[in-house]
Amino acid sequence: MALAAAFEFYSWRVSYRELRWRKDPDEGVFDEIVGSKDPTIFTLFLDDSAGLVGTVLAFLGIFLGVTFHNPYFDPIASILIGILLAAVALLLGRETGALLIGEPTTRARIRKLRKTIEDDPGVERIGEMLTMQLGPRQALVTIKIKFRRPLSLQQLESAIERIKKRIRDQDPTMERIFIEPDSSAEATRDKMDAA
Repeated sequence: MALAAAFEFYSWRVSYRELRWRKDPDEGVFDEIVGSKDPTIFTLFLDDSAGLVGTVLAFLGIFLGVTFHNPYFDPIASILIGILLAAVALLLGRETGALLIGEPTTRARIRKLRKTIEDDPGVERIGEMLTMQLGPRQALVTIKIKFRRPLSLQQLESAIERIKKRIRDQDPTMERIFIEPDSSAEATRDKMDAA
């Protein structure tokens, strides 16, 4: 049991270090598990965590059974290990299922993305922003932006290309970027002028 625990702990430590290395400094480990877009890391971490806790429960079941001469501690430990494994399986199923159907990128990346766009001198405000994770290293973003006036068509196209380049420089995983200039204010003004 001690040997199994030692191997499990070593494996857990390696996966935990990798998980901490990939996570955003503002987020906790659980946030990284829930928000991670690469299932290989959090699957390994959860598997190692369940293995480590399961080994401790098995040891306690045997130890308490022998110490108190009670045969029920061992099956109780087995039941607890089963519940633990079922909980981990449910969590993994939920997280990997969300990745299969498409889910938004992490909140930290959305904050950085929003800041990058707001820092552009041509942007007045950001409207609706939708993101979708297409894979561990590939994401899509659609953004509605209200640009400062007056802008010619050429200046607008130049501003859009500049923003796309800044986004890709800051986050290369944003492979597909769709920017829609917000024309609602202009349309409302045109209607008021016509009336």
